[in-house]
Amino acid sequence: MTQSHPSLSLADLRMRIESGAVQSPGRTSILAFLDLACSAMGPETFHDPGVLASEASFAASFPRIPDDDLATAYGDAALYGRCRESLLRHARLAGAWPDEDPYTLLNQLARERRLPGVNRKLMEEMFPGTILRDVTRELAIAADCDLRDRKRNAFRNSFSTIDKLRGDPRVVAAGILCPEKIGCFPAYRDGDRHRIELPAALAAVRGRLPAGHALHARRAFELAVDFGLLSEDGPKPGWSLSLEDATRYHVAVRQQISANTAALYLRTLLSLLRCTDPAAVSEDVTADRVRRPERHDKLAEPRKRKTNRKLVILPTAMEAEVAAFAKHRSTSRRRVKDLRRLLRDLLDAGFDIDSPTFLQDAVAFFETRVEERADLTRRDYRTALRTFLAHTQRLSSWQGMISRAKGTIASGPDMQGLLLVRKYAVSSEPPIPPDKIDVEVARGFLLKAQAFRDVAKCLAGLAALDVLRTQYPELLSGPAIGDQRDWLRHRRGEMHTALENSLRSIAEAAGYGAFGVKELITAARRLVELTSDKTVFEAQIDVIPWRNLIAAAAASHPREMLHYRAPLLRLADRVSRVWTPGWQNLQARLVEAGIPRAENPVDTMMDVAGKSALEPWQLDREWAWVHERSLRPDLRRKWVRAIDNFDALQSVPEIAGDGLLPPEKLGPMPRTGARLKNAHFPLPRRFDAALEGETKQVLEAAHFVWRCLREFGDHARGDDPSTGMLVSEEVLERIIREQSFMTPASAQLHVARIRDWRESRFGLV
Repeated sequence: MTQSHPSLSLADLRMRIESGAVQSPGRTSILAFLDLACSAMGPETFHDPGVLASEASFAASFPRIPDDDLATAYGDAALYGRCRESLLRHARLAGAWPDEDPYTLLNQLARERRLPGVNRKLMEEMFPGTILRDVTRELAIAADCDLRDRKRNAFRNSFSTIDKLRGDPRVVAAGILCPEKIGCFPAYRDGDRHRIELPAALAAVRGRLPAGHALHARRAFELAVDFGLLSEDGPKPGWSLSLEDATRYHVAVRQQISANTAALYLRTLLSLLRCTDPAAVSEDVTADRVRRPERHDKLAEPRKRKTNRKLVILPTAMEAEVAAFAKHRSTSRRRVKDLRRLLRDLLDAGFDIDSPTFLQDAVAFFETRVEERADLTRRDYRTALRTFLAHTQRLSSWQGMISRAKGTIASGPDMQGLLLVRKYAVSSEPPIPPDKIDVEVARGFLLKAQAFRDVAKCLAGLAALDVLRTQYPELLSGPAIGDQRDWLRHRRGEMHTALENSLRSIAEAAGYGAFGVKELITAARRLVELTSDKTVFEAQIDVIPWRNLIAAAAASHPREMLHYRAPLLRLADRVSRVWTPGWQNLQARLVEAGIPRAENPVDTMMDVAGKSALEPWQLDREWAWVHERSLRPDLRRKWVRAIDNFDALQSVPEIAGDGLLPPEKLGPMPRTGARLKNAHFPLPRRFDAALEGETKQVLEAAHFVWRCLREFGDHARGDDPSTGMLVSEEVLERIIREQSFMTPASAQLHVARIRDWRESRFGLV
């Protein structure tokens, strides 16, 4: 298919670039080159369409190597070369020669859209003598069929980009492509072979297959078709897969792919066929029979039995004990047989079963005699012997205790601690049995464990011993040892558990997070370490002189107290504070609601309200306003944050519905940097709303009026008179006559501003 295109001159090219019809990343430079070409070749040649009629005509007008006159006309040879390359590239972008070079424009558009580029070399190789506009889907599919791997990917990516650019106005205007898209290429397998999908009958049962078989069902069927076992329509009625066919399939897949894949596809194919039609696979065809035929073809040899085993003969009394043990423990016959053989070997070796060291000697004996046995077997021997000795009351007191502990307490730290306690008891002179371990002995063990940093393990062992004491009172008749952590802390001068629990409760009640609780307890422990008289910490937490202790520790150990002083001072403030019921309930509600401590205003508000014995619901705006006015500028910011957080509690349903908050919000407080001299009291709500957005001078005058009326006694705290009443002429005249806060001239100025403001509000009076 051919298509004619109107001739293009350099002047037309310049016009297209200026209008944006031809996109250029270097628009300024190409326009400069075009102007240079116009001045060098003259206007007549610049408007001649023959210059860009073909690449040959362009080369005639712009030879690659210029002569001296041409180079001089463009300034020099280097500038001419740059000008020529730019003109050539933009002529291609404009579609001047669609049949000769469509790739420059296509790749420029692909870069703009961030698409894969069109591989010019590959296209010219696959379609020699054919212009890109004449490439049809049939030609593209025929060329794609012979490609492989990366070359096929590059080919398909190129046509994907071409299809996406067919509708671009610049491509349509250039006429470098036909409007029909190439479309998607067929999916191939094994090079150029088409995929084979499962027939409807087999695809219907795919969902009932195991996940692994369902995943590979199509490929397994596809290979069966390739090897001639099945047709693409599936098995015919009455067909059955024989052992020979399955073997041939397995061998073919193994040769073509791998042994593991062959086994997987064989199992998948058998599963697929059996699920579709059980009669499609013979009963003697199994994956194992196909993969390992030698297992099924070879006759099984009878198992050889030992006939020269020595009979196990035990003393009559021991036979009775073994029988009673087997009956009581419901032990398996094999385990009883192993136990009898083990006892026979030990007795033949001369060991006395009633010896206190019989178990240790027996373990050492069969550890050396049965080296060829597996570790699991040797462990079973030890377990069977220990269980039998425990049943017959032949274990030592500690061995019996440990044996019983394995069925009572959990393994892990408890058992490790119990073994440590046994180690200390056995190594003592004389050895200490379990029932003789009392508080004094336990504390001696703890001191010994302290030297090896095993205190935690020893405490766990002593606690486990107390647990066993409740389970086996006949073996452990002494009193319980109890928790010895407080004794250890007192001995080492550490903080008592009771004080730590109190600190934790206070911190959690204050809304501290996990880190804050840990920080407070760590600081308190440090204070205890730095205090010489540690008995002072045995008192109740609210009786301990925290401030004196903090000051003394900070004076004697300033570096150590540097990071702990602040949290300790907060603790001192908190424990010395007298909580009223209202504030205490509000604090509890805030903690329950999950309000972060940084947004909790209770501490700040209660410090001020407590001086007047005010509960939270008794606060009002004037109280907050008056206190804010008495603060330093830095403390005002803290107070404003507290008021904002306090007002924000009105929006928390869990708190607002309990009646713990005042009926109206306390804020907003005066804006920082906009304080008024006469703002001793907050304006009434209605008056304040009417003055919204007014200047500072008007607000100052309004506060002056309200201050005078409060001084006269006309209004009191909480009043909200109408705005018209406050700025009436009678009120203003009285203020001028009776005020004593400033000079008459200043008062006249404030009143005049209020009058002007009043007159600007239609219908106010």
